[in-house]
Amino acid sequence: MPRKDKDFLPAFVMNQILGGGVMSSRLWEEVREKRGAGVFRLHLRAAVQAHLGVCRWCCHQETRRSAQSLDLINAELKRIAIDGPTETELANAKSYLTGSFALRFDTNAKIANQLLWVLQEDLGKDYIDRRNAEIEAVTLDQLKAVAKRMFEGQELITTVVGKPKGLAPKG
Repeated sequence: MPRKDKDFLPAFVMNQILGGGVMSSRLWEEVREKRGAGVFRLHLRAAVQAHLGVCRWCCHQETRRSAQSLDLINAELKRIAIDGPTETELANAKSYLTGSFALRFDTNAKIANQLLWVLQEDLGKDYIDRRNAEIEAVTLDQLKAVAKRMFEGQELITTVVGKPKGLAPKG
């Protein structure tokens, strides 16, 4: 979602829950830990621009298990659209996102980069002071609504690199 969208911040927190935390994310837990689907790395990266947001999933895995992993990811997106995240997932995401924010300011280069980013995104001079409070204000109801908006009835555009077994081209 674009940054100016009313659901941007809940979507940002949802990103953390689903795949932003890499080894602590819902997708990591469901696809690798519970199902052992041959995944070596699974993460979600959201690229936010002025007028659109792009959500990119990346899954590094054994090619023979690609179809299984894709099915599990799609099922999990449908499940979160229906049930939403849990209170625990919300609390963990908030804790990580607010606690790790200071790490964006631990070198001169990072400080300059963050200040430039705040300026480019037109976030206001007080953004750094109010950012964590805005994340803490995100509610479970907001996350459930944004999960429906983002994933209910959506078809993923899937790009597969290599020649995994069990995946037939759609078209």
